[in-house]
Amino acid sequence: MPSRSIKTVPVVLALALLPAARAAAQNDVVNITRRANPAVITLHAFNTSGREMSLGSGFYLPDGRIATNRHVVEGASRIEATTADERRVGTAQYAEAVGGVTADLAILPRINTPPATLPLARALPEVGEAIVVIGAPEGLSNTVSTGIVSAVRRVEGRTLLQISAPISHGSSGGPVLNMRGEVVGVSVAVLAEGQNLNFAVPVTELTRLTQNTPGRIAFNGDLRFGGGDTGGRGTTGRRDISDLNTASLPRITTGQSAEGRLTAADFRRPDGSFADAYVYTGRAGERITVTLTSDDFDTWLVVDDPNGPMREYDDDSAGELNSTLTVTLPHSGQFLIVANSATENATGRYRLTVRGAGRGDVVADDDGGQGGRGGFEDIDMSRATRITAGQTMSGRLTSADFLLNDNTYVHPYVYQGRAGERITVTLRSNSFDSWLVVRGPGGFDQHNDDGAGGNDSQLTVTLPRSGPYLIAANTVGQRDTGPYTLSVQSGGARPAPGQDDTGGRGVAITDLDWRRLPAIQAGQSVAGRLSSTDVLRDDNTYMDGYVYQGRAGERITITLQSSAFDAWLVVNDPNGPLYEHDDDSGGGNNSSLTLTLPHSGPYVIVANSVSQDTGNYLLRIQSSRR
Repeated sequence: MPSRSIKTVPVVLALALLPAARAAAQNDVVNITRRANPAVITLHAFNTSGREMSLGSGFYLPDGRIATNRHVVEGASRIEATTADERRVGTAQYAEAVGGVTADLAILPRINTPPATLPLARALPEVGEAIVVIGAPEGLSNTVSTGIVSAVRRVEGRTLLQISAPISHGSSGGPVLNMRGEVVGVSVAVLAEGQNLNFAVPVTELTRLTQNTPGRIAFNGDLRFGGGDTGGRGTTGRRDISDLNTASLPRITTGQSAEGRLTAADFRRPDGSFADAYVYTGRAGERITVTLTSDDFDTWLVVDDPNGPMREYDDDSAGELNSTLTVTLPHSGQFLIVANSATENATGRYRLTVRGAGRGDVVADDDGGQGGRGGFEDIDMSRATRITAGQTMSGRLTSADFLLNDNTYVHPYVYQGRAGERITVTLRSNSFDSWLVVRGPGGFDQHNDDGAGGNDSQLTVTLPRSGPYLIAANTVGQRDTGPYTLSVQSGGARPAPGQDDTGGRGVAITDLDWRRLPAIQAGQSVAGRLSSTDVLRDDNTYMDGYVYQGRAGERITITLQSSAFDAWLVVNDPNGPLYEHDDDSGGGNNSSLTLTLPHSGPYVIVANSVSQDTGNYLLRIQSSRR
């Protein structure tokens, strides 16, 4: 008996200690989270049109720079960082280092004084070791999850940590911490189907990347960054379909089929496959079905919004090697339909067909009423009815109104809006199911069906630029007519220069309206001054914008000089992907850019500063005409 009682003592003690052990582990997670949270930020990636294209996480390295995944920033024009309480930290427009094919990593420059930094572990974690993961799944900033290191694996030629902590969209780029609060990996989201199959890039790859000499690598550049997502198949650093010039591509419409052939002379995507692209001009809310068939190669079909972020793709949904997609277009405008192959270097004949699949199905049985026929872009704004803030218009849709390509009537109104103005537009009718559209400068396009309840529509929008806006009273049903009322209410005056109604933040360079900027010509020098009355950028620096009318193939050199501030020079193509910038190429604190213009048209040239400094500057432009 005594011996039996002696043996039970350790078991009793162990059971008694379990709650204490759990409490200690929980306290460790709480302490780690408390220390690490200020060092973790959410990253918002914006394209050249200023539209948010992706979401991810990042964290401050010991030297104050920001670590994240390469795929979070790839293809972006700029990256905006925000804290857990959604305060804006600042903006990055380039990376200082990016990982190779086997390491999905990027290091952004130091953009502000970090509130905290995270130390890097010196070695890989042990399998079974406990971990804490912090990220922004679906935009929920600084979400904490726990788990263990399940394995260290080779996945598609890469060494990755398999972890049990869940990872979702938005968590990519967040830190994976050991129980000492050291970074042991960087989340890369789910890479395979199944339960808890989540992965992270090991810290050894991050440490190696931090030792590289810092550079200036454009997110949209041709060297080590590609044009973004390639339909789920990876990139190798070349430009992709979203960078194509739509003006030079063939058109395709609903009910049309195109017979084509992929050849080695076609556009080559970053994965080594060839592609033919077509432009489809669609309408917001329109549904289309696209089918790609071939007897010569395994098809890969893509429907892409070149202004981002929509990209749909399919491989085999049409059976065997053929593809089909049914998509709802998010806005009115141009979309790319791409005939592509699933494998590298594949060529051969194909057939591409577009059919209507819903509200946007075109019924082209006549030329419309007296008001004409076409798309929203074909409406003559000079003949539209003028409407002002506080006004309610009573109207009637009839067969004499403009007939859209989807076989619905529309009566257009024009509203003179101001940048930053917030308006509410309401369309009501007892005769038809209303469809309300507001379109304006810079590709602004908003629409609504039932926002006012029942068959009535309502939109509340903040106008991004000053100028005329088309307000369209339209219907959901084809050829519906009847009386309606349309009203516009304004929420107030324009904010201060460079600010908006979201808390005084500045605007992006891509938001500047080139039509309102002073012109600069080849051979001209402009003496200017940055001051606190100038436009405020989204990184809290001041800027002056100029417009240059360039020619395709023209080579220009632009120089920005100042003895008052460290110059930052930017050239932006408001109609395309070109976005070039420079800091010190002009010597000292001066900037200089030499580039060849890809097409004829307007280019925005911006005199800016690296920090929030003001003062006099001299801007020069020289041209070597073709």
